[in-house]
Amino acid sequence: MLIRLLLIIQSVLILAATVLALEKTYRLRGTIAANDVLGDVSELATRAEAVVNGGEHRAFIQKDGSFVVENLTLGDWLLEVASADYAFPKIHVHIATSEEGRASVAARYVQIGTEWSEDAPVLAYPLKIEASAKYDFFTPRQGFSIVAMFSNPYMLMVGASLAAIFIMPKLQANLDPETLKELQNKDE
Repeated sequence: MLIRLLLIIQSVLILAATVLALEKTYRLRGTIAANDVLGDVSELATRAEAVVNGGEHRAFIQKDGSFVVENLTLGDWLLEVASADYAFPKIHVHIATSEEGRASVAARYVQIGTEWSEDAPVLAYPLKIEASAKYDFFTPRQGFSIVAMFSNPYMLMVGASLAAIFIMPKLQANLDPETLKELQNKDE
């Protein structure tokens, strides 16, 4: 009976310790807004996601451009929008609690490779992120250019070979007879 009571007390203590050890988590909300770079947000929804700290947390972007990143704890986070078609600014997010126990979010644009500064202006919450540029992976094919063709090293070698084949006999014909005999004797 005493052993059973000790096992129950031990189980309750272990359960209480695990519940108290769980850290409260928060949500980060935001939207992708249309601008002159990204005209229609719905085309972005299937190919982009909100990524926190390089993949620790992820959230899909909905057709209306909204996203919610779940399970963030207090502290500093780096929010990126991963997209194959558009570039988005990176945002430093600081989640803290006030004395009343309410969570506050301070978000600032950040440049990679620099310190996270408190001097930058704080963005409004929920976050509103706009695309900064459209990626252009393909360059248009160059048209035909005779100059580009003859500046190719292979064409230069062909030109030098053809010049040697056609110009050398004409040079030999203009040699005086004594020099021509000397050249023929050296060949034999």
